[in-house]
Amino acid sequence: MLNVSTEDIQRAISQLGEGDRRDLEIEIAIGRFASDKMTVRRLVDWIPEAFGYVLLPHVGDVTLPTTFSARASDGTWKDFPFDREPIFGETVKIAAAIYRDGPRTVFSNVAKRSSMVGAANKALNDGQSLAGATMSGPAMIGIPAEIYDAKTRPAATSFWKKLVG
Repeated sequence: MLNVSTEDIQRAISQLGEGDRRDLEIEIAIGRFASDKMTVRRLVDWIPEAFGYVLLPHVGDVTLPTTFSARASDGTWKDFPFDREPIFGETVKIAAAIYRDGPRTVFSNVAKRSSMVGAANKALNDGQSLAGATMSGPAMIGIPAEIYDAKTRPAATSFWKKLVG
């Protein structure tokens, strides 16, 4: 469930990078190729955060986060390292290439959807400096912590177990 193809990530970036589209439009478009609703949510939420992660060091002298949080079914928030979400790592690589090589409009359109970029923009608009700031990781509101928590994530049924029962 956690793995998403690079091709699907790139297709989602194309959808997110198309100007000022409404969230629902983007979710519907990504839902046409994503495997399930949670994959849609992960693509819509994580891709902008990865673009923001690439952008922020170019905006100011900031310390980037190393973790994100997600809410568990019991209502508590749990922190996880970014490497628990494969979409994030793969998208950071793609975002860095787009930042370097373009198209810049796609990069900008996707990055401005990031909660981290939103927080940085708010600080700058309020007249604050980003120099020396430490960014907090995103809070994944629509993605349950159980997806990332190895202790509570449902065990994957192996190919052999499916085959022989």
